[in-house]
Amino acid sequence: MKPKNNPSKRSFSDYVSQSLILPFFYRIAVFLYRSMRESAVGRFFCSYDRENAAMKSGILARLRERLRLSDRILRPLRFAVASQFDNSAILNLLRACLDRLAGMSLGTYGLSCLFFSLFSSIMYVLRHMTDKTTSSADLVIAAAVLLIGICLVASHSHLSDALCQSRLTAFFLFRICGVNEEYFRRLPHTHGATLAAALVGSLFGCVTAVISPLFVFIGLIGILAAFLVYKIPEAGVVAVLFLAPFLPTMVLVALMMFLIACFFVKYLRGKRTVRVGWLDLTVILFMAAMLFAGLFSASPADSVYPVMVFLCFMCGYFLVVNLIRSAEWIDRCLWAVLSSAVLVALYGIYQNFFTVVDTTWQDTEMFSDISGRVVSTLENPNVLAEYLIMILPVALAGFLISPKASQKLCYLFVGGILGACLIFTWSRGAWLGLLIAVMVFLLMYSKKVMVVGLFGVLAVPFLPFVLPDSILNRFLSIGNLGDTSTSYRVHIWEGVLSMLGDHFLGGIGVGTEVFGEVYPRYALSGIESAPHSHNLYLQILVETGILGFALFLVFLFTFAKRNFTFYAKPLPQRERVLSAALFCGILAVLAQGMTDYIWYNYRVFLVFWLLIGLCHAVCRTTESDNRDLLRRAEHDRTAAEAAELDLSSPQRKRSTK
Repeated sequence: MKPKNNPSKRSFSDYVSQSLILPFFYRIAVFLYRSMRESAVGRFFCSYDRENAAMKSGILARLRERLRLSDRILRPLRFAVASQFDNSAILNLLRACLDRLAGMSLGTYGLSCLFFSLFSSIMYVLRHMTDKTTSSADLVIAAAVLLIGICLVASHSHLSDALCQSRLTAFFLFRICGVNEEYFRRLPHTHGATLAAALVGSLFGCVTAVISPLFVFIGLIGILAAFLVYKIPEAGVVAVLFLAPFLPTMVLVALMMFLIACFFVKYLRGKRTVRVGWLDLTVILFMAAMLFAGLFSASPADSVYPVMVFLCFMCGYFLVVNLIRSAEWIDRCLWAVLSSAVLVALYGIYQNFFTVVDTTWQDTEMFSDISGRVVSTLENPNVLAEYLIMILPVALAGFLISPKASQKLCYLFVGGILGACLIFTWSRGAWLGLLIAVMVFLLMYSKKVMVVGLFGVLAVPFLPFVLPDSILNRFLSIGNLGDTSTSYRVHIWEGVLSMLGDHFLGGIGVGTEVFGEVYPRYALSGIESAPHSHNLYLQILVETGILGFALFLVFLFTFAKRNFTFYAKPLPQRERVLSAALFCGILAVLAQGMTDYIWYNYRVFLVFWLLIGLCHAVCRTTESDNRDLLRRAEHDRTAAEAAELDLSSPQRKRSTK
């Protein structure tokens, strides 16, 4: 018996067939998509694989084969380093100690906590009696450790078993950090370490005489985290993606340098590999241009710090590309980015409703209906907006590709929080950039979106009746020279264009301090003090010269071609949508770069390159996991082209007649 059609479940094609207007728009959309795909522009942006293959078989490849650097230098060096590490007595002793510590009972750790609390309290009393420079927080920590010790001392479970059985620790270690659960399950249990536990607890308790107990625990956690990153550098990438909007710049520099060192050691030991493609080469060339601009700066002393930070953070791109090589690690990175952004956005929303918001970055006379602009953890509303618009398309992609309604609701909640915080930044450039990125993303997602877009143009006149007046007035003020913010930017651009007359070829050097020294000579009257050019592309051009700017454009086009080429392949929809979302997040912030220098904040600069690396990692990983599928698709395409050529030949036509 034929089942009845459910009128509540209609596909898009049903609506098109039953509508009088939609079929017309659908034909237009199909025509535009086909024309774009078959045009010279479409072929240009889908040619990354050919360029990448040409690079690998070109002059550099032949030079590498002729020099044989890998066989002569790298391979012997890696073999020597690997043998030294594997046979190192110190490392073997460290591994044995860690295995023993993980196999100890919780009661042993409880005993250590009791002795730590006892001696920490004694040190607190002695300090209070001598110099009075004590803090009640130290005593609170000692009491908390005492309670923990009392709870643990009677336990007969072992640490390895507890880590596997606890949902919280299992989620953190195995789901987030990627630690192998079988390692803890195979560890033998350790007994008879009570005396050592008491001595260690007493020793650390005595250390609190000169160091706060809080810093003792922070140091221990830091040592464990450093060892975890050394063993699993991928976990370090996840940590940096999560911590980037919260930590100071120099702390992030230290983390990145440590992560680079861990990856380098793993590479020399043969535990990790490095692959260089055409996109990677363009990043290397742009890094070289920035280094060159810093060395030959108008003020080399002022360029040293920004150049070193830029180069260190750009190395994050290569870490992500060469470490994140599985779908599991990609998911961990995406969740780290989204959860971090949610915390930043929640704090921004809290600022808007429960604190006095700063009005430094707005024209209070023209926008009197805006109480202020939130900054959250990023110190500037435009910087906060730049961070948010890079991540919002990822939340949209998660909503579209999630199979379950609960997951869709979760991503909708995340996107709502990020969007609300973005509104409270009142950054018009970010709004416009996000609008462009979302339109591009949806058009990449499905040509049906173009139908809705063409039909939705008719609804534009009704937007003033839907949007709040404050948002509408702020958005419509884009380009209004009556706004002090807009006129300020335009006058700065005029001064920067005058600078380019003298520094077009080599640039002035990297860094806002160098810009602050040179710019006043060319500034318009009254606009002598400006931290930067308020335009990413002008800033790169004036800092690195025409060569650096050209290399940056080459990188941008290569990045776009890499993503469009990947999206055109017959690969799983989920990964294609994720790559499109990450690409459009970068596109959004690049669009905002037309009205602001988005690299002014080092943390946003770091997230920018990490997300580019993650986008490239999605493409590489998916292609590697679906090689057989791509081979079959290429074989089918070649066979279809051959059949088409065969049918179009004169001999074939005569035979078919």
